[in-house]
Amino acid sequence: MKPSQLIVLTIISISVFYTLIGNPKVVTEIYLITILPALLYGFIKKDPNIIHVSIFLILINLSEYIIFGYGIISLKAIDINKIVHGILIYGIQMIISLTAVAIFIFRVQISRKISKSAKVELTYFDGIFHWIFLYTSLVYLAAMIEYTLRNVFELPSLILVYSSHETLIYLAWALTCGTLLSMVVHSIRSEIKVKAQ
Repeated sequence: MKPSQLIVLTIISISVFYTLIGNPKVVTEIYLITILPALLYGFIKKDPNIIHVSIFLILINLSEYIIFGYGIISLKAIDINKIVHGILIYGIQMIISLTAVAIFIFRVQISRKISKSAKVELTYFDGIFHWIFLYTSLVYLAAMIEYTLRNVFELPSLILVYSSHETLIYLAWALTCGTLLSMVVHSIRSEIKVKAQ
């Protein structure tokens, strides 16, 4: 099996696995743990590109996990207007996702500020991460619009995005894991080629 086929199979498997678990808090924890081997590999090989991408992915998801998982913003509307509460939840998720887009667009510049390593460079994979987070931003925007329309116009059957929201986000997480895995595989293959010469 070619590495590219293995990576596609990994993305599909992770996406299905996350969907089957069904508990967002548990899935987030598993996702964060899934990133750790790439971070460890980056530290072992002293590859600042893999280290920084892994850390950025962890920090982005950890920020959302802390905000919602620990109740800084409750997922249950108690003392607040239901529409405002939904916009707040989806809006914060969209802001975090758009921040991730900016982080990955300027990843090399940010990495050079963090590390003075000469190994910091634009990789083949840097262009993929910001597109994944742009996709998640659009999912959050669509969910926010749908939620607002459903509650303002009292359309309980308008649940297209709502019913598939978690799956759409889990797909993005699986894609980030697959892209990170591709970075590691590419790094290993490059190292093997250098040793063979």
